Amino acid sequence: MSVLTKIQILRALDRLPPDSLHIVAEFVEFLRAKAEASAPSMAPPQRVVKLGGLWEGYSFSEEEIRAARREAWTGLGRGLDG
Repeated sequence: MSVLTKIQILRALDRLPPDSLHIVAEFVEFLRAKAEASAPSMAPPQRVVKLGGLWEGYSFSEEEIRAARREAWTGLGRGLDG
């Protein structure tokens, strides 16, 4: 939107009766929501991955799970300093 158009809108608002400004505010909010709803999303589409039953038939002890977590988290972030 050009600066000239914004100035024209502001001047028109100055000429409105004060009790009409809430109607303008509601309309502006409507236009903003409409534009936001029709804008393409920048986020990639979400895909649902169902993992139910992935480990069926396996049995892990609490200690095995703790050890796997320690191994996975060890060194995480190393080499990211540049």
